[in-house]
Amino acid sequence: MRNTQETILVVDDNEVNRKYVKTVLRNLNKKVYLAENGFEGLKYVRSQSIDLALIDIQMPDMDGFECYNRMREEVGEDIPILAITAYSDPDDRDRFIDFGFNDYLTKPVKPEVLKSTIQYWLDESANLTSSIEDSETPDFNFDTINELRRYASNKELIELYKEFIEETNSFNQKLLFLQNANDDSEILSILHTIKGNAGSLGFTKLSELVALLESDIKNKNDLSLNERISEIVDYTSEIFSEYATQLNLNL
Repeated sequence: MRNTQETILVVDDNEVNRKYVKTVLRNLNKKVYLAENGFEGLKYVRSQSIDLALIDIQMPDMDGFECYNRMREEVGEDIPILAITAYSDPDDRDRFIDFGFNDYLTKPVKPEVLKSTIQYWLDESANLTSSIEDSETPDFNFDTINELRRYASNKELIELYKEFIEETNSFNQKLLFLQNANDDSEILSILHTIKGNAGSLGFTKLSELVALLESDIKNKNDLSLNERISEIVDYTSEIFSEYATQLNLNL
């Protein structure tokens, strides 16, 4: 579920550049957050949801490439991440795109170019999200599971899935306990862990359900927390009861 007002994170060590971007984007009715280095930018995305990130390439301590890699681990592949740089060599665009950035902007950036480029990628992301939400998400990603089979024996996979299920069931009990405690930080921490583990082990729909709740809590969207947590707990119980058969694990 996307924000009503789209959120952009600008990571740049130059204060003038940060303020310039925020000033230009003000008329687009975007919520713009500013981070003066990669560490601050990562801290932000761990506690809030964003719709697009704009990262300066030349920064001390953590350059734009490292910041990109670490931010991708936090936000996944659906959020556009753009590079902004003083490099002007035509070959640089291919280098940034090949690295993984969705696009890049060259300083000094003209206001209209900045606005049109950012709006383009926000629209592209919204279209992709809408397409994903309109399709039925499968319970399992068998490509992920088959990839795991290349590196682990059936016995090792059984142990891995059993540990995941035991841990997730324990987390579910904590979520049920915390749902009336007004402690979003601990709930978000638990959801973040379940989301990552479920995705890594091929529980696609569980990962998506948890990610949607995590996003809604971060964005303070109207939701029935008790109902949503119960939905996740009930679905988890259902899918865990049949996972061995579905994944063809010989328990």
